[in-house]
Amino acid sequence: MHAPALATLEPVRFGEFLLHRNLISDEQWLAALAEHWSAAMAGHRSLIGTTIIEHGFLAAEVVEAEARAFHDEIDVIEVVPRSEQVTVPPPFRA
Repeated sequence: MHAPALATLEPVRFGEFLLHRNLISDEQWLAALAEHWSAAMAGHRSLIGTTIIEHGFLAAEVVEAEARAFHDEIDVIEVVPRSEQVTVPPPFRA
């Protein structure tokens, strides 16, 4: 009997989200990523959705609608921060 596989959290980026929804092709995704990262290396930051629109892979309205769907599908977990007194190591506590 095999042990059950452990669940892992893996980040899903917006471009991958569009790819998995069959809205862009592998080639379009890779072209957008290449442009996105080369612009970032040159100091020009833009969103991947903007790059996809600029290349004409999807209309702005589609990207905006999909961005809303992408963010709606993210589960939000509330994290209650611990106090400084608990998280600061003993020698530095007041």
